[in-house]
Amino acid sequence: MSMRPLRAMLLLVALTVATGAEAGRLAEVIFRPGAFAATGEVTRYAHRREGPEVRGLQLVPEGELLVSPVASAEGPRLALVQRMDGRDQPVASFSAAGGDPVLLWFLENTVRSMATITEGSPFYIRNRMREALGAAGLAEAEGPVTAELRPFAEDPKRAAMGAFAGLVLRITVDPSAPVPIRALEADTTAAGGSYRETLTLEAP
Repeated sequence: MSMRPLRAMLLLVALTVATGAEAGRLAEVIFRPGAFAATGEVTRYAHRREGPEVRGLQLVPEGELLVSPVASAEGPRLALVQRMDGRDQPVASFSAAGGDPVLLWFLENTVRSMATITEGSPFYIRNRMREALGAAGLAEAEGPVTAELRPFAEDPKRAAMGAFAGLVLRITVDPSAPVPIRALEADTTAAGGSYRETLTLEAP
């Protein structure tokens, strides 16, 4: 995956949070600086992607996303690597002082999958997800808590989106944990679709 879409998503969300444009608590938690600052080991997420067999959509029966701290002349960085079919594919490198890049990677996967299946505009899809994420709230609780987002529930173009009109994004975070994002899910099955993608924290 090119770094450009990831950077675009990061910039869009960061601008929403920084300008206070209806920024919700969820964005504040997941984009707080130094999300992986207290971890010195590789963080592993189990990754799966289910969906229709359409050209351009790569299904992932069983994979991993690895987040590794890396020293550099520019300061500590986080290297993302996708592991699939026994092969490691570098994704991108981010400053460790920035927000959590894991959600950005996952959302960009969802954007690309939706655009491939519906033949829609990834730019439009990305912007709608950014708006939903930037405004999302998060319940006050001890330990993990899950936020549910429905970015296209009232979209004027939902009639052309098929099951993605009912897409549900589930984001499970623990604000007190060194690695706040515990699980991510993009799901169309309740709307009759077959696309479902998950990312679940394995270690540390």
